[in-house]
Amino acid sequence: MLRGPAGLRAAALDRCHVRAELTGVVERDTELELGVAGALPDLGDLIAAGLEVHEVPVPEDVPTGLEADAPILVAPDLLVRPPWVPPLQGFAGIELVVPRGMAFGSGEHASTQAALRAMHAVWDDPASLADVGTGSGILALYAQRRGCPFVVACDVEEAAVRAARELLPGTVVVLGGPGDVPGPVAAVVANLSGAELHEVLADLLRLWDRRSFLILSGMRAGEEAGVRARLPGEPCRREAVGGFVALAYPPAAPSGR
Repeated sequence: MLRGPAGLRAAALDRCHVRAELTGVVERDTELELGVAGALPDLGDLIAAGLEVHEVPVPEDVPTGLEADAPILVAPDLLVRPPWVPPLQGFAGIELVVPRGMAFGSGEHASTQAALRAMHAVWDDPASLADVGTGSGILALYAQRRGCPFVVACDVEEAAVRAARELLPGTVVVLGGPGDVPGPVAAVVANLSGAELHEVLADLLRLWDRRSFLILSGMRAGEEAGVRARLPGEPCRREAVGGFVALAYPPAAPSGR
């Protein structure tokens, strides 16, 4: 049980989602009840700031609601799973371990899967990448796992920024939009709604220096034509999952001498 100011409870929950094996969460007005398999992560700094932590053992056979969770095979060699789901036996590809927490984008949603498929298909080892609307940080995590030397992320939701910073320690995660991100960068990926893509598209194009790919995801199929009409050239890859579309645009062709 966690009691204390709302901000401290939220910070503790974000940390537990990333660093502990959560089996359930019940949110009340003044407290959080967490089910945790094993030990809690270090919450010493939050306790010093006023968070109250009360631990109560529970029987091992209490159902949690997470028993049916399973790994998500996004591509034959790309898998996403939450921390409480064991690794898939015999899997030898890229594995992203992402908690299903307060931030959007932990792998279940079709738009996230479409974005990951597009990234996986066109990956060309960019020198730098910005993840706009990072949510949980899963797309930035993919870039890190592929060895991208510089990854920056942003989101307009404070809960998402907290979750991404927990998932991606040492990575710059900005509270704001693409206009607030240090750039330019070689590759940009944005998983946003169609309306949000239109709103920030000018900033996305300013952020992207076209040395690598641009991926726009989160639009529905009916919104695709409107987004395409505002982009230079044609996409090199299209991924559709569950009614959501991701479009990948290639880097600019090298200029001739």
